[in-house]
Amino acid sequence: MSPYLFAIASIIAVLSIIITFKIHLDKLKMNPEKQAEIQTKFFIGVAICEVIPLILVVSGFATMQPVQELSELFVPFIIILFTILIGPSFILLQTKVDVTEDIKNLVMTFAMIGLSLAMSIPIVSLVGLFVQMPQ
Repeated sequence: MSPYLFAIASIIAVLSIIITFKIHLDKLKMNPEKQAEIQTKFFIGVAICEVIPLILVVSGFATMQPVQELSELFVPFIIILFTILIGPSFILLQTKVDVTEDIKNLVMTFAMIGLSLAMSIPIVSLVGLFVQMPQ
């Protein structure tokens, strides 16, 4: 059961963070002079988004047991890899839409922050899966 807790945590974390990222990036594109205020609200939004995934990850580590066969980890592993591909793809594609040359650096900086935040839970989830591998 705990491998699927990691997979669900990754899905929830990545989806909620990319939605939050999209909302705040649009605000940043409209008002680049309010960068500090928008980033602060983005960090608050990410903190709220990560509550449930963090609970799921902690539950996954608390109930962790080595699996009998490696095949038990395939589906959660594929799900987590899918979230690792979708998150950065979405974030980097958003940096190409409606970005003028004068705010390009600002948008890329914001995207790198969003990218690192979106990938944190899936990376921890992968570690959780590797720890459960059979001996």
